[in-house]
Amino acid sequence: MHAGPLGRPRWEVVEDASRDVLVALYLRDALGIVDPSGLPRMLGTGLPEVDPPEPSIAFAWTRWWIPLIEPDARSWGLPEGDEAGTDAFSAAVRRHLDSARAWAMVAHEQHNGSSIARMQRAPDVTIQELVHEQEVALGRASRPFRLRIEVLPLAASGIWWIGEDVIAVDEATRDEPILYRDALAPIVAALV
Repeated sequence: MHAGPLGRPRWEVVEDASRDVLVALYLRDALGIVDPSGLPRMLGTGLPEVDPPEPSIAFAWTRWWIPLIEPDARSWGLPEGDEAGTDAFSAAVRRHLDSARAWAMVAHEQHNGSSIARMQRAPDVTIQELVHEQEVALGRASRPFRLRIEVLPLAASGIWWIGEDVIAVDEATRDEPILYRDALAPIVAALV
């Protein structure tokens, strides 16, 4: 976690590869759902590309996905079987859930290993430097903000907004300090 200095309006940036997000994205790929955020497919799942499902399944997945990335939507949760199409979604999820959880556990542990390796090379002060540069450029302290960064094994490089205060970055971009800094700079500038 990175945070602004005490005694001033606080900002906070948390980085993770959360298991819930990994499971949801595995299921997205397994079910053939087209992600409205444009987030690429996951690497290392071994899943074939499949045709998009019926719209009710895609809608049910989206209802499940939103609470994972939007804290205010937490009450939505996994749809129950009482709505049209959710029985089909529940059945589809059950077919893939064990594999999704196993894959997510491995991907999460790989992320932890990569994070430890980055910390052992040098302290990561990218966020603090970017916030400080914006504060100097604007002549004021940063506004309070929160940002969650999901570091994911994605099939393409880049950074994607996937929620109001959540971005996703692929592991390759995260592991290249200059590329990561350049990709984060406009995001931090918008938040500060």
